[in-house]
Amino acid sequence: MSDLASSRPSPDEPSDRALDQGAGGGHAPWTADSRSVEPWSAEPWTTDPWQIGAGQAGGQMGGQTGAGQEGDAYGADPLADVIADLADLADPAAAAAAAAAAAAARAAPVDDVEPTARTISALLADTTTSPAELADAVAWCYDDEALPLLLPLIRHFDARVRRAVAQALPSVLGEATPDDTVRALLVLSNDPDDDVRDWACFALGTQLSEVDAPMLRDALVVRLDDPHDDTRCEALLGLARRRDERILPVLQERLARDNVFSLEIDAAGALGHPSLHTLVRGHLSGWDDDVVARVCAALRLTDPDGVGDDLLDGLAEWFTGGAPHASDDDRYWWTVTLQLLEHAEYRAPEIAEQVHARLAGEPRATSLMLGSRLAQLAGDHGWWRWSPTY
Repeated sequence: MSDLASSRPSPDEPSDRALDQGAGGGHAPWTADSRSVEPWSAEPWTTDPWQIGAGQAGGQMGGQTGAGQEGDAYGADPLADVIADLADLADPAAAAAAAAAAAAARAAPVDDVEPTARTISALLADTTTSPAELADAVAWCYDDEALPLLLPLIRHFDARVRRAVAQALPSVLGEATPDDTVRALLVLSNDPDDDVRDWACFALGTQLSEVDAPMLRDALVVRLDDPHDDTRCEALLGLARRRDERILPVLQERLARDNVFSLEIDAAGALGHPSLHTLVRGHLSGWDDDVVARVCAALRLTDPDGVGDDLLDGLAEWFTGGAPHASDDDRYWWTVTLQLLEHAEYRAPEIAEQVHARLAGEPRATSLMLGSRLAQLAGDHGWWRWSPTY
């Protein structure tokens, strides 16, 4: 999985998830009044997530079958164990203790104490907890044990809490199977609130891009016509990272416009179809400095002649020189390569093989290359030369 945007903002802060504000990835600051309900997405949380999209065969995700129409979206109640643990809260003394714990959790600075499952549990047990307090704790929670507490919150009445859940779920997945998390995010991808849908599509499309299933792809396809720009672009990128050819005509149409979003350029690079190369070339100018590298990466990734001899020669020279890390100049081609692989890791075997060929007769450089992150990524995608022993 890509390392893109591993941090999450508070629900009450501007998002820094994307590299460019207001260009298909930037987000305005959260406001309590930002919720809007469109007729096409009324009450999505009552929808069985297994029915999202078309063509599901038996509603399977990772070999497991989800609940039918009569059951909860997760089959069993994910809060059953938590409720049992908190059963003694009917006792007024225990309830007072829970309220005190919640107050302590609220008083602790987020910068000093990262919210945990215990924090979330205390806030949920305290009837005085506001949606804003709960959302802030959820948004900054990275505790794997909080997963069963967060899953039911996809049905919370406040969009700030649902948005925080969409932000947090990929980071609290831990070693658990992704099925329940994906189902929850599928529901959130159909939420009436723009920001909730946006973050759910980002989570499904990019943060969990190693998870693949027809119903997940179909849910992202539905969002290709979303009226919210960022949601629409995140869905497009998520499908591109999975190399879903259904987006090719969509990209061809969007890139033919005068103005495009940077995430649409990223999606072109991730898909890597040669027919997009000329279209990407038509959008090389006018970007902020921090977007230029992404546009150049997409240009290389769509080039019918490959990623470029200059890149391959530069990488080979870098490994021959000992792969120095002393300065940005020394690492230039390595940095360019990482930018290419940000959304197109599947190109790693192609790059690794051609660099390996250029290092023939250079045993030390070859050894460095075979032990590099490039070789590891290539191995993850089937490159036969890579071995964990390097």
